[in-house]
Amino acid sequence: MKDSGIRMQRSLRLLLGLLPSLFLLSPALPAQTGGSANTADVMKSPVGAAPVWQRDLPGAVSGLPFLQAESVVVAIDHGVIRSYSRQGTLLWDFNPRSSVTPYIARSPEGTTYVCNTAGSLMAINRVGRELWRLELEKPIAFPVVIGWDGRVFIPIPQEISCRTASGLTLWRLNPGSPLSLAPVPDHAGGIATVLENRDFLRVDQFGAVERIRLDRTPALVVPLKSGEQNSYFLIYINGETEEIRLNSAANPGAKLSRSRRPTLPAAPAAAAGREDLVAVTLQNGRVLLLPGGGGQIRWTGHGHDTAEERGPGAVTPGEVSMIFDERGIFVLSPRGATAFAAGGRRRWLFRTPEATGIPALSDEGLLYVCGNDRNIRIYKVDNQVRNIPRSMYGPDPEGSYGLGNPPPSPWVNNPDRFDEKELAVMFERIDSAAKNGQVGENETAYTAYLMEMTAGILNNPNYSPVRPPIRVPQRVELIRLLGRMGSRETIPFLANLFYRDPEPSIKAACCEAIGRIGVDPKGDAIRAYSVLLSPDNANLDPMTLIAAASSAAALARFSGPPLAVASIRLLMAFGHMDFPPRVKRQARQELEALRKEGLDKPIE
Repeated sequence: MKDSGIRMQRSLRLLLGLLPSLFLLSPALPAQTGGSANTADVMKSPVGAAPVWQRDLPGAVSGLPFLQAESVVVAIDHGVIRSYSRQGTLLWDFNPRSSVTPYIARSPEGTTYVCNTAGSLMAINRVGRELWRLELEKPIAFPVVIGWDGRVFIPIPQEISCRTASGLTLWRLNPGSPLSLAPVPDHAGGIATVLENRDFLRVDQFGAVERIRLDRTPALVVPLKSGEQNSYFLIYINGETEEIRLNSAANPGAKLSRSRRPTLPAAPAAAAGREDLVAVTLQNGRVLLLPGGGGQIRWTGHGHDTAEERGPGAVTPGEVSMIFDERGIFVLSPRGATAFAAGGRRRWLFRTPEATGIPALSDEGLLYVCGNDRNIRIYKVDNQVRNIPRSMYGPDPEGSYGLGNPPPSPWVNNPDRFDEKELAVMFERIDSAAKNGQVGENETAYTAYLMEMTAGILNNPNYSPVRPPIRVPQRVELIRLLGRMGSRETIPFLANLFYRDPEPSIKAACCEAIGRIGVDPKGDAIRAYSVLLSPDNANLDPMTLIAAASSAAALARFSGPPLAVASIRLLMAFGHMDFPPRVKRQARQELEALRKEGLDKPIE
């Protein structure tokens, strides 16, 4: 009878331990597993097709609807920000305490970045909870740009700064002249813009600047990538074009070079690029495709705004946008949308009721239109779904900054690096840089150093847990410092260290660092914490268990569903296991707090 009870308890432990992992292995949302349809199957949307759904809004929309993480966010006049799921469910309302600027950006996890007219830049998570707020001297004049690891590039009139997803400043710079164009993300992980003094400015993820003087200010900048070659296609209002190439192997200050390209047949209104091709909408509404590296125009076609298609025959920059991805080329304006195959065949043309601004097209082929009648309407215009790698929240980043597995640090061969005085000096150096927003170009070196000094058990086959080269308290502080640096690329490292290091305080420090970073896009941390539920787990130290519970709750608060659902299932299992009473109490307190915040409700 006793043996039967023990077997039942072990079975319960195993089942509870598998629940979070099973959740993470399954699709978080149905649309995230869809593949692309054949071109012949694409729906030809008739003019005036009925919307899939529509909702009344409390006012007119300011700016454009912004899509990410299977939902849409709109900023409404008089200071209301509202989010809907793609099925039309109201997800949240947020009061920014002032009217907002029309510039919205969202991270892959669905964090919304918006600035009010009082100059407060806010980060809002997927359930409408404010994560952090930055008080600026003036409102932003352009949208922020999200980097590959969730970092945020913030442009204000005389400064560009970079913050982690949790709000810590990594670097800031004065470009020497106000920005003339909105910064655009390039295919090397940085941003590009043009200044009022006509400098073309390229800033990498660590704040390194390259610039080259232009003859005049372009109307559009389109980042391109052909193989390993990154470049920028510049289009001027008179139709002239040029290409700026980025040579990453060149010496600092000499990485950019200019080349003239053919002139367009008319003035441009919008453009988008993919690989080494550039699609352009002209001000007469026609669309064309040309190679960015030079050569003849591949094809031209009629968009819905051309006179031939009963459009106005004249559009201006700012009232049309374009998307160019593996599905094809899309032209969007307040009057409708047009889709072209990359080969030039027009796939469909769709007209909308007059909108307050440019509509938005989702990865699932849904068109979000904000009407003059204070309604938001969603139309199904395309059956092709983007077929790209996805994590829990949506598309994977285009690339990596290498912070998850950096090259050896400059101090790796320093024989004195384990000396306590030397260690204290290095800690103070990195800690001061993080506190003062001066990590900058040292970020890779600092990250490598922190990994080397905290993870001997991972990278040293002769590591002895009995006589570690660095005492545990110092390792704990270094792990916490790595968490403050804030790159989500370090999550797998921290999860692995948590799993393999036997020291409870090291495990707890890893949990704290992961919770501070706030994101777990691949579910690495939750899977590592789930090991604590295994019947074969011998480590039931209360410090480790409490830290894991607090970290899971922190991830839930920062990232929201679906990670929140996995975190809640883990906490429920903690509460039902044969753990020490204070561990179960901590898990239940975290659960109750998450439920009060509505984080137990999955996004539909």
